[in-house]
Amino acid sequence: MTSIRPGAAKGAKSAFADFIRNAKSEQKKRVYGEVLTEATKQQNLVMMQAETNRA
Repeated sequence: MTSIRPGAAKGAKSAFADFIRNAKSEQKKRVYGEVLTEATKQQNLVMMQAETNRA
């Protein structure tokens, strides 16, 4: 298996990996919802800035 991160050792642990493996479904749904909400806000901001720069 190859690692996505360069230099990451096989079987390396991360807080994110632990969360994905161990969190309950409700916790994952809450976090995913928060992440999607924030990503949408950021994406809308980028789009508004692009529109402003066109004008």
